Amino acid sequence: MSEELKRETLLCPYCKAGPFDGEARTVSARAECLTVTWHRSSCPHYAADRILAGYEA
Repeated sequence: MSEELKRETLLCPYCKAGPFDGEARTVSARAECLTVTWHRSSCPHYAADRILAGYEA
């Protein structure tokens, strides 16, 4: 039973970074979808994602 996940690439609503000008990305997986959101490395949304994931103190 091998099903391919639907993939979505999103621009950060705060810093507006995308796959061509973004420096960092976060990945979210649900049962049917894999989402990649691009950020600039200085984006506060990226910093918050890292804190919530336990990568920053």
